[in-house]
Amino acid sequence: MENRSAELKVGLVVLITLVALVWGIGWIKGWNLSQNTYEVKVLFPNVGILNVGDPVTVSGVEKGKVKKIELEAGEVLVTFSLASDVKLKEDAKFSIMNVGLMGERLVNVNTGSGEKSLDLSQMHKGSFDPGIPEVMAMTGELVAEVQELVLSLKEAVGTEQGKSSLQKSIKNMENVSVRLSKFFDKNTGKMDQAVEEFVYSTSQLKDFMQNNKQKLENTIDKWNQLTSTLEDVSQSMKKLSDKINNGEGSLGQLVNDSTLYVDLKRTIKNADDLITDIKKNPKKYLKLEIF
Repeated sequence: MENRSAELKVGLVVLITLVALVWGIGWIKGWNLSQNTYEVKVLFPNVGILNVGDPVTVSGVEKGKVKKIELEAGEVLVTFSLASDVKLKEDAKFSIMNVGLMGERLVNVNTGSGEKSLDLSQMHKGSFDPGIPEVMAMTGELVAEVQELVLSLKEAVGTEQGKSSLQKSIKNMENVSVRLSKFFDKNTGKMDQAVEEFVYSTSQLKDFMQNNKQKLENTIDKWNQLTSTLEDVSQSMKKLSDKINNGEGSLGQLVNDSTLYVDLKRTIKNADDLITDIKKNPKKYLKLEIF
């Protein structure tokens, strides 16, 4: 009887210890059995070292957990839970952010402010913010590229030919600098005079514009009127030409009447024949009588 009582006590202690252990793990992990949740699926280009169980935050407040991470057509599909009191809008944004020096990650959610709710039946796109490990990796790549550049410069300049070319280039730059310095020293007075003349001309032009502002405006107005008048004349001439071509009006009928042209040509020919005949036979038409 005493043995059974001892076993019962030991079993009770073990059970209490297990319950306490489970409760402690749940407290550390942030489990909340009484809170309702829903799932959201987001595609990220990269997730770093994000793991199942990592937190999901909304404005810095933990509101969910990462449930599943899987590859999806070259990207990473992350399924996470959110508390039911978080209302996602159609313009909600998702990003994976760094939260520690060792590269710890979390999913950050911006709920958005649109009118419509987010369609939870669809997968949505998220972004990846590089953390310290990624920045350090990029720094390493940059250092490697700088080293390659230095090696290339050494190969280009390290040879005798490269050194000679570099020395010539430096010498040419020195010569150009000396020539420029001499040119400016020699022509300082001329350059100052040129600047003064330019300033004076600008001032004169400004005074002329101010003194003749009204005349210039009138000239511009007259030019605009002349342009408008010429446009009107051009339109009128076009309309007249169209009417003549279409045979409208007296002039149009005359221009387009082929019978008139034939009669006029015949009349001119008859006149020419008459003049020719008079020249050949003047006596036929001229009779002299002597009294």
